[in-house]
Amino acid sequence: MALRNTTIEYGWLAKALHWIIAIGLIALIYLGLQQAGMERGDEKSNIRFLHASIATVMLILMTIRIIWRFMNEAPAKPDGIPAVQGVVSALVHWGLYLTVFAQLFVGALMSGTNGYGLPLFGVASIPLPIAKDEDAHHFWEEVHEFMWKPVAFLVVLHVLGALYNHFVLKNDVLRRMTSGLR
Repeated sequence: MALRNTTIEYGWLAKALHWIIAIGLIALIYLGLQQAGMERGDEKSNIRFLHASIATVMLILMTIRIIWRFMNEAPAKPDGIPAVQGVVSALVHWGLYLTVFAQLFVGALMSGTNGYGLPLFGVASIPLPIAKDEDAHHFWEEVHEFMWKPVAFLVVLHVLGALYNHFVLKNDVLRRMTSGLR
């Protein structure tokens, strides 16, 4: 399998980033929902720290993924895909890139305006050039609490689109990002 994408299939780096980020998003949504209703305390702090550490890694990976996407061609749409489906697919993909990156960036703003850097599992903390500001922190916290919903919605659309292509249209769209073409 090639490192770079081709006109018919994603390369191994794009595939690896896709699936690692997918797993990370599921973990972030789960941890975010788990701690959302908890009372302040050690358990909630530990979950938030894990959530923030995973988010820091995800921010780095999403940055790499977006740069890699611009450095590589994307596989062409399969023959027979209606134009409207191609447009919806592009909107969902770019919407995912935008909303995921925005959610991660807003999380970083939350951390910075709370007086912290970006944690890396207790190994390090990436300092942020953001002043502590309680009002700004509350604002970014509200934005962050809302933004997971459009991310989750677009993830569901993305998964449904891949399954629709695989099981209904019976094309290789899903295989291009998994096991490869037949």
